[in-house]
Amino acid sequence: MAKKVIVCLSLFTVLLVGAITLDRQLSREFYDPSLEETPGMVQVQQLGDGSYLEMKRYEIFAPREYVRIISTDGR
Repeated sequence: MAKKVIVCLSLFTVLLVGAITLDRQLSREFYDPSLEETPGMVQVQQLGDGSYLEMKRYEIFAPREYVRIISTDGR
């Protein structure tokens, strides 16, 4: 019986740590477009050589906006 409990707790711990890791890797940063001047893009300074890298950020959902259709052809 103790062996089953240890196996179940180990499996639960592995799944929990895996889920937390995936959540951190796949998380997206949302912003409120009414508070910023640059629509959708922000400049992030790299620490090493001082160059700039543009990073995509996602707009927050409007009230009652449950699904957002994003065009892939740039329109």
